Amino acid sequence: MTPRALLEKAHRFGLHLAPKGDRLSVIPADKMPPELRAELLANKTALLAWMSAPPCPGWQAVPPDNLPLVPNEPRPSADTRAAVIDYVFRQLPPWNVKPAALARWINARENAYFDGPGKSWRCESFAYAAARDCACWQLNCTEADLLNTFAAFDGAATKRKT
Repeated sequence: MTPRALLEKAHRFGLHLAPKGDRLSVIPADKMPPELRAELLANKTALLAWMSAPPCPGWQAVPPDNLPLVPNEPRPSADTRAAVIDYVFRQLPPWNVKPAALARWINARENAYFDGPGKSWRCESFAYAAARDCACWQLNCTEADLLNTFAAFDGAATKRKT
């Protein structure tokens, strides 16, 4: 189970988790079910590392130029590809405004994939890979976490429409 999933599970039980050095504080500890206690103990190191990481840089933050490229070609569905690219595209300035640092970073990132590990990739993979790298860095999450978050938002939006 991922650290994020464990934290969400603890919240569903009305518990607050906090790192305290090399210990994990659970409040109120007396409300913790035994099976959750076992899961927290089994994943304590990863959970503490995740909770102690610096906060995500956030919206419109520009990733570092030396962010490593992912060598494998991404193969998202068309909807997933569109959602991730849209997320980053909404952060860019309007078309009639001088390109901002984030737009330059995205363009450079696409070129880096084209000139590097993506020489044999399909064209649509470059834009997705650059947008994915940007979004994952901004939100301090993995690609799987990013896609799960987008799926949860999409599910919530669908429920609101019905």
